[in-house]
Amino acid sequence: MEENRLESPDIIYLFLDIDGVLATTHQYLTNRKKWNPEYNRYKFDEGCVKVFNQILEKHPMTIVISSDWKLNYSLEALNRIFEINNVKAKVLDITPNLWGVEYFSLSQLEECRSREIIKYVMENQIKKFWAIDDLDLSKWLPDNFIHTPRANEGIKQSGIKDKIYKLINQL
Repeated sequence: MEENRLESPDIIYLFLDIDGVLATTHQYLTNRKKWNPEYNRYKFDEGCVKVFNQILEKHPMTIVISSDWKLNYSLEALNRIFEINNVKAKVLDITPNLWGVEYFSLSQLEECRSREIIKYVMENQIKKFWAIDDLDLSKWLPDNFIHTPRANEGIKQSGIKDKIYKLINQL
C-alpha cells in the first residue's frame, strides 16, 4: 500500500473493476487486432473512458483497483495503462487477493471480490467508498455499489452515470 495516501474524511474511495466497466466485451472479445502492445491487452472503450473522466472531473476520487487486472499488473503498470487509455486519474492501490483456488461459480467470484473490498475498507478505516463492477456485488455491498450489468456497454450504459452521481451524493 502506498504510504502517501491522503487522510481526510471527505475523500471518496472508488473500488474499480475494469472488464465490463471501462473495457467492454467488444474490446476484450472481438477487438483483438487492436491490442495495445505496450501492455499486451485490449484497449479501454473510448466512450466508457469519456463517461468515467466526466464523473471524476465532477467528483474526484481515490481509485483502488478491485479488478482481476491486479493479478497481472503492478500498480505502476496499471497507472501507465490508465494513462495510455486517457483515463484522467491515478490508481492509488489494489485490493488484496483472497482467492486461493480456481473459480467454481460466478457467485463465489462475486463474494470473493466483495470480501476483498470489505477487507480493504476495514483495514484502512475508510469512511466513504463505493464500488463499480459488472459482477453483482449488491448482496455484500448493498449501499455502496453500482452494477454495470451490460458488459458490452460498461459505464456508458444509459442511466449508470446518474446512479453514480446519486450514490456519491449520499456518501
